[in-house]
Amino acid sequence: MNSKEKILSKIKNLPIKNFTLQREDPVVHIKSYSDDLVEEYIARATENKANVIKTNLSNLEKNINEIIQKENVKNLIYPNGLPINLDEIKINNKFKFDKPIESFKTELFNYDTSIINANSAVSSHGVFCVISSKIQPRLLSLTPKLCIVLLKKENIVKSLSAAFNDIKKQNETIPTNILFISGPSRTSDIELKTVMGVHGSQIVYVLVY
Repeated sequence: MNSKEKILSKIKNLPIKNFTLQREDPVVHIKSYSDDLVEEYIARATENKANVIKTNLSNLEKNINEIIQKENVKNLIYPNGLPINLDEIKINNKFKFDKPIESFKTELFNYDTSIINANSAVSSHGVFCVISSKIQPRLLSLTPKLCIVLLKKENIVKSLSAAFNDIKKQNETIPTNILFISGPSRTSDIELKTVMGVHGSQIVYVLVY
């Protein structure tokens, strides 16, 4: 009997019977701000340097226009399916992403603002989830300087596992590209100097409605 066979034989003959794996959601070990998922998400996301605005559906256009005026942005790119009236958004140039990227990729970086839908958010980590698709591709959260995210209150869950379970229920298969975004992109060089916007937007607003 060689070494491999000896090891497998010992494992096979271990006196383990009726063993039940105990599973526990790791979120129980994370200190909570509040039992209110919305308030906890807002607190965590603010720590992550996202600008969070608690609002309602009827005020979204007003909130977006205030952000546009404050940040002095000029060009907007957006997907289909936003719960807002784009005619009420006061910005110089608007472009709907509803055609192949090859037809306008040379102009992509001219758009300094994007508005996107969040699929869900995780209160324990202060992150929102975006599923990349043909309708709303990943680059809408990567290339613009300013990203405005629309997040429904009822889509905020407690843990990452709950978010993944919801994604499984909503899709026949797990999407190939799922993004969990905490806020503005940042990185640090060897001197520990933080630089914003290297791998994504420099400024992120989340409108929780």
